[in-house]
Amino acid sequence: MYWADRVAKEIIDSGKFKPYWVDDMFTPSGYAHIGNLRGPLVHDLIYKALKRAGSDARFTFVINDFDPIDGLPEDLQKDFSKYLGFPLKKAPSPKEDFASFGDYFADDFKKVLASLEVKPRYYSSWDLYHEGKFDEAIKIALDNADKIQDIYQKVSGSKKKEAGWLPLQVICENCGRIGTTRVHDWDGETVAYTCEESLVKWAEGCGFEGRISPFGGNGKLPWKVDWPAHWMVIGVTVEGAGKDHSSAGGSRDIARELCKEVFHIDEPYDLPYEFFLIGGKKMASSKGLGLKARDFKQLLPPELARFLFSRTDYRQAVEFDPIGTMAIPDLFDEYDRCYKEKTFLPRFRDIVNYVQMPNVDVLKKYEEIKGGELTEVEINIINERIKYAKIWLEKYAPDEFKIQLSEVLPEKVKELTEDQKQFLKKSIDLIEKNNDPEDLQLALYNLTKELKIDAKKAFSAVYISLIGKEFGPKAAWFLLSYPKEEITKRLKEVIE
Repeated sequence: MYWADRVAKEIIDSGKFKPYWVDDMFTPSGYAHIGNLRGPLVHDLIYKALKRAGSDARFTFVINDFDPIDGLPEDLQKDFSKYLGFPLKKAPSPKEDFASFGDYFADDFKKVLASLEVKPRYYSSWDLYHEGKFDEAIKIALDNADKIQDIYQKVSGSKKKEAGWLPLQVICENCGRIGTTRVHDWDGETVAYTCEESLVKWAEGCGFEGRISPFGGNGKLPWKVDWPAHWMVIGVTVEGAGKDHSSAGGSRDIARELCKEVFHIDEPYDLPYEFFLIGGKKMASSKGLGLKARDFKQLLPPELARFLFSRTDYRQAVEFDPIGTMAIPDLFDEYDRCYKEKTFLPRFRDIVNYVQMPNVDVLKKYEEIKGGELTEVEINIINERIKYAKIWLEKYAPDEFKIQLSEVLPEKVKELTEDQKQFLKKSIDLIEKNNDPEDLQLALYNLTKELKIDAKKAFSAVYISLIGKEFGPKAAWFLLSYPKEEITKRLKEVIE
């Protein structure tokens, strides 16, 4: 049974999680990296498995745009440092046509998800708070501040916070920051706060002191309280997170206790999914590890990108390192192996070879291979693979897979044996006589038998002479993809 169907069955059979409301979250503080896609795709697959099982399920996605800006991409540090500590929804957009910093990066991620057929109903955390949806949760949290602090200590072993600590931050009425405010008094209707200069390392408060209602979007709960509060406010029954949140004493354990002891709701079904790794390390844009999610569609077709995530059980890490490796061709091979439709699928590796041959019309080549006309679907698949093969060759392929006729005689020809040179000499006549690649390939193979030379060494002599490497695409097709006079001139140069 497919892993998502197994999880859906477990959720349904438990009888605990009705109505089935799947949810996930993202903080739009910068461009999402590829690793950020795992959560939405895991939740989307579970949602679709629930629907496939005949259940009435919902899928929502919360954009945490009420969070403060607590760090910036390097290219924005100069112009946007003055907005550190502001809510993501209140800082200006890096690009025109967007109302805010948060809107710009949220829209960018939504477009990536849509390209992968992930289409939840989106909620804005900023809007939920400002519509008053969190007012009850805020009151409950403020009334139970001591209990929440006890849960923090009991579950995570954290030190007791300063006297008067309250689980809330408000927007400073003077400077507009939320990341620098400390709330220290609650009278049942209003809270007192100070915008502290050195509350955090990444932003400086203005020192203003005031008193304000915590409701209607004036304040926001801290992350560890905000998470289960979202479950209560929205009605979430299925939501996981990366395994770091589910480690012992982590935010999931705290959220579980807050559900039970403070908000008095059932904890949603948990999906502690493993990381997306590159070179064995967790992807993180801030550490320079990983590719932007927005660049993913330039790296892989949408169906391959989705397959990369869906083929692996959420409890297993996804390892994907496309740069200078065979990860992308290998992924195409695995996708083709799992493909169930009756459609002709050209191997990606072969497409890579053909697009590097100057005189090869790839579509005509596959008509010859198929022995008939290609369907519209097959033409679209081939054209798509041509596009991504060129991208792979340009940006990601190991050097040894870039096969182009060298402009000068390769140094490696000095290592050729007399037997190999004899094979090249006899090959010239065969190349001049044959125009069909299959006939030429057979003639070259028969020549190895006639000369009693190892076929691998013989064909290696061809590749060394033309591209300076010991291997390459099918020899005959490669030889006939260039003008014959150019090929024979090179081979004569080698054997002289």
